[in-house]
Amino acid sequence: MPDDAEPYLSPKQLLVSRGLRPRKRFGQNFLVDPRFARRVADAVPHGAFVVEIGAGTGSLTAALSQRARKTIALELDRDLVGLLRERFAAESTVAIVDADALTFDLRGAFAGEAPPRALCGNLPYYITTPLIERVVDVADAWESAILMVQREYARRLTASPGTPEYSSLTVFVGYHCAVEKLFDVGAAGFYPPPTIASSVVRFTPRSDRARGVTDEALLLRTIRAAFAQRRKTLVNCLTAASAGGSARETIETAVRTAQLEPEIRGERLTLDDFRRLANALAKAGVRLSRDSATPATM
Repeated sequence: MPDDAEPYLSPKQLLVSRGLRPRKRFGQNFLVDPRFARRVADAVPHGAFVVEIGAGTGSLTAALSQRARKTIALELDRDLVGLLRERFAAESTVAIVDADALTFDLRGAFAGEAPPRALCGNLPYYITTPLIERVVDVADAWESAILMVQREYARRLTASPGTPEYSSLTVFVGYHCAVEKLFDVGAAGFYPPPTIASSVVRFTPRSDRARGVTDEALLLRTIRAAFAQRRKTLVNCLTAASAGGSARETIETAVRTAQLEPEIRGERLTLDDFRRLANALAKAGVRLSRDSATPATM
């Protein structure tokens, strides 16, 4: 990282110095204020091995270099990869990797690394959900993930049952990880400023997530099916998603076995409710369509 005595170069200055501009197709909005970058980095466990998603011009990378024992900074934009490699050429604890976070081998990157291990990054809004899927898919390989997302997205991640923001995404992510919002970042904190504000959230993996769950795949399909048509009752949603023609009566009996009323809607169920329901469906031999487990549409 450049010496603190050197003048701070903003993302705009760094881009202009190379004749570059933010690229809309990459969803580029660069963190401007180094104080926010430090707040994000400070939420990462001290001495952690960190994989940063989308290094951009290196504002967060610089803060992480003072906090982490090693930072693997992923960047898809090759022009920015060159900028980053020049900026951090003298930093032995920072590795700049020309890679797409959607296809990069996250599990392989963490393999052989001792805890604490963490993920960190300012996620592009247009691919937030697929990136979140990838992050939680390897939740057994890290201990903390500090992610900046659209503020409305953060509300969905931390929503309570029965609220408008509560969705299958809430339950899906909540099954894998405990999620907490840390702080907000206004649009003015980025270059170029987006039309929406952001929030920083922390994911902590649930090591015992599958405890007491008969069929994890069925649980995830049940969650997806319950939210497929929010205005319909739970029984109607599950019946519509059933594979192999499971009778409505069988599904209704399973719902009652899970101590739920058939007329209830999925948006009112807690994660524990879904666990009981999935176990009851498994015991009754109910199968749900594989499409019901696709979190990308959550």
